[in-house]
Amino acid sequence: MKPIHVGKLIYDLIETKRLRRTDVSRLLGVPNTAIYAYEKQNSLQTNNLIRICHALKYNFFMDVANLLPKEYESSKDLVSERDLLIAQQAEEIQKLKWENNLLKELITTKK
Repeated sequence: MKPIHVGKLIYDLIETKRLRRTDVSRLLGVPNTAIYAYEKQNSLQTNNLIRICHALKYNFFMDVANLLPKEYESSKDLVSERDLLIAQQAEEIQKLKWENNLLKELITTKK
């Protein structure tokens, strides 16, 4: 099993969003050097990671969960907003197909 480097997840997000580390450190109320230290650590205390999640409005725990094997159990099935949206759209597609077929039948019977 490949280890999960939490610091790299933080580093990648900061780079992707092009955040300044001084701004991140201000949000967390820590020195600028602390951000660089977090990025180098392969693991963090849960409370520190929660603080970073809140400061950056990003769920690193979901990223960690997604890196674990899918067959691992959890106490709760997580359904993301995206999954709910996909289910709603699939239901809407079924309704639209039914309506489309009904309209086709009505048009062909009127001819």
